[in-house]
Amino acid sequence: MSNSGSAVTLIGIFAGLLLINIARAVSRKHFPFDSYAKYTCLFFLSFTICELISFSVGIWILALVSFWALREYFSLIDIRLQDRLGILGAYMSIPFMFYFILIDWYGMFIISIPVYGFLAIPLLVTLGGKETEGTVFSIGAIDFGLFLFVFCMGHIGYLLFFAPWKAALLIINVAVCDVTTHIVRSRIKSTWPNILFRYLAPLPLTIVITLLLSGWTGIPPTHSLMLGLLIPILVIMGHHTGDYVKADLGVQEDSLFPGRGQILDNLKSLFFTAPVVFHYIRYFLT
Repeated sequence: MSNSGSAVTLIGIFAGLLLINIARAVSRKHFPFDSYAKYTCLFFLSFTICELISFSVGIWILALVSFWALREYFSLIDIRLQDRLGILGAYMSIPFMFYFILIDWYGMFIISIPVYGFLAIPLLVTLGGKETEGTVFSIGAIDFGLFLFVFCMGHIGYLLFFAPWKAALLIINVAVCDVTTHIVRSRIKSTWPNILFRYLAPLPLTIVITLLLSGWTGIPPTHSLMLGLLIPILVIMGHHTGDYVKADLGVQEDSLFPGRGQILDNLKSLFFTAPVVFHYIRYFLT
């Protein structure tokens, strides 16, 4: 497939999502997946800029999404005032990690959060004040958010470094799974049939999408098939984990808005999908 066709398709997807968001804003009515469309639009804005203008510009849009997600998470957890240095350290990790992606320093990218960030947060938390009670919770809560909303999101950025359509393939398939999951959940209340259908229902679409886009992604048909089979189960795992996190934070499904769980709800499908798909592609295809 031609590069011009690839660029036009990316622009078309972004334009369609932009129109959905404009229609939502103008009508001021509730649309299904209206907030979801906003964050998906940001992803495709990043992909389109990387394809047409500059990777250096597009990657920082993902960094902003990561920052917004981490800020919302910190607004939901019960942490102490003296933990502000740990929170600042978590925010500061975002530009560093995305810079490592920008310069293709994989070795530092892969250990920046799991090693240096993981160790720096406890030190910063203990330097913030003299109160010891709650220290373990604060360290764990900040590091947990750092892994979910910075490290996992960073894997989308590195997929984007490989090729915009590899990252686009991930987001398209995740969106298909999310829409299907919403439909299945509304119709099937029993747990195991629900989980089974949430995996089986999007499967034909994810397989077809990965195979159809193999010319642009550069992923051979065999591996495209494997990714089509893998992504739905990873989305289910992200939904399950994200729903437990939301419940523990007191987030209600009927009162989601920015700052109260909306970003967490929209990004939970990527917690498992982004790192696993990235490492699958890196191990087998680079």
